[in-house]
Amino acid sequence: MSGLFKAISRQITSSSELPVASATAGSGREAITTQFSKGRMDKCGVYRHLSPNEENILADFWEKLLDDFDKPLGSVPCDPIAHPVDYNDEQERKKAKDTEVNTPFEVFGGCMFNQSVANRCKELGIVSESMGELVPSFDQRKKEAGADDDGGKITLREAFWAAIREDHPDVLVLRFLRARKWDLDKAYRMAVAAIKWRIQERVQEIIWYGDTANDASLMWKGVSYAHGKDKLGHPIIWSGSCLHHQKDQSYPQLKRYLIWMMETLRQLLAPPVERVCLIMDLTDHSNANMDWPFVKTFLKYLEAYYPECLGICIVYNGPWWFSGVWKLISPLLDPVVAAKVQFAQRPEGLLKFIDASELLATRGGKNKYEFKYAAPEPNENRLMFDSDARVDAAKKLEAAQDAFVGATKLWTDAKEAGDDDGFAAAATKRIDASDLVVAAAQVLDKYTRARHFYHRTGVLCDGVVDWAKLQDGGASD
Repeated sequence: MSGLFKAISRQITSSSELPVASATAGSGREAITTQFSKGRMDKCGVYRHLSPNEENILADFWEKLLDDFDKPLGSVPCDPIAHPVDYNDEQERKKAKDTEVNTPFEVFGGCMFNQSVANRCKELGIVSESMGELVPSFDQRKKEAGADDDGGKITLREAFWAAIREDHPDVLVLRFLRARKWDLDKAYRMAVAAIKWRIQERVQEIIWYGDTANDASLMWKGVSYAHGKDKLGHPIIWSGSCLHHQKDQSYPQLKRYLIWMMETLRQLLAPPVERVCLIMDLTDHSNANMDWPFVKTFLKYLEAYYPECLGICIVYNGPWWFSGVWKLISPLLDPVVAAKVQFAQRPEGLLKFIDASELLATRGGKNKYEFKYAAPEPNENRLMFDSDARVDAAKKLEAAQDAFVGATKLWTDAKEAGDDDGFAAAATKRIDASDLVVAAAQVLDKYTRARHFYHRTGVLCDGVVDWAKLQDGGASD
């Protein structure tokens, strides 16, 4: 397990050792432990909390982006697209299918190896053949959007907006700028690589089918889930390692689950809360729970494709030597980055970061929630079958995006002209235009994303997160 910390140090050092673009951009950022001790979040460098110099660098990024907007995505230079594990997905899928057919075995609670949630729901009688599919075919969406999954014809403009989803446009851009310490060129190449990676991994299709196409055992076990928030407002992600075994699912399914989870968690964030609190719960952990392909994939995705999403990682109830290994590694890192990894052996350690009312009772708190998977419901995705309404929502979103681009051009032009008053006025118009983009995207989301656990339980409704919906118990069957 010491290798885990070495891997973490390699990933987070890749962003912490980059040169700062200027003397002021990104400076003064507080360590996460300092923020918890003060009881307030450091909003430095996040949306609508920028220094003048940071706003100038953001404007430069947008000017560069708009210059490339209508170019074919494949022609825009970027960082190398990393594949952390040398697996052939098609071969791995074939091996998994062979096992499913020839040597089937139960993984958890009646869920069989390589069984999807949709197929498990059919077995349980939640849906039937007469009801039709839970989600329509993604091929229909591809025809509507004219998308090219290989990225050969799709423009940077189309791929960029697909990556934004329901975020404010600046939120995603600022993640890459902060990750590369406000170095414009490095941040831009990193962002374009992440956008291309999303095309390669068919992220839009993963979002479309949602958890219905996930491995059933991963969902019913609750290997990882979000519940509550820490003292700074970060959503808490509970990840119990004792529930995970590498043999229980194929690598492509595990990778799909990881991307789906990260995309789902994006919906639980809203400025200025742009990061999560990850609790690596090692209670009852053994070597049998280690999965190096998963660890490598998770860390690479977190560093390269979902940067600046981790507020704090708390390693709970780990072996005695864990903290000793970290003490050897942490001095090599930026202090702000190193402080993101904390250790807690008892509930008292968790209570430094999480109020008792938010901490699970099973871990020493007062929150009685226990995870219970809420399976898909018949007709919950009925809006996804309404192609005409989806096309109409897409047109309205495109109009909002075009208005935002227009406001952004006025903003960047004012900066280039040295017109401070015009720059400030255009910045205000951009914020209003950005709000309209988010509102239109949230409407389209209902037609392009299968409903998931947090929709079914009422935690997420029209962009608003309410953990009180699950405070007193788990979801119903």
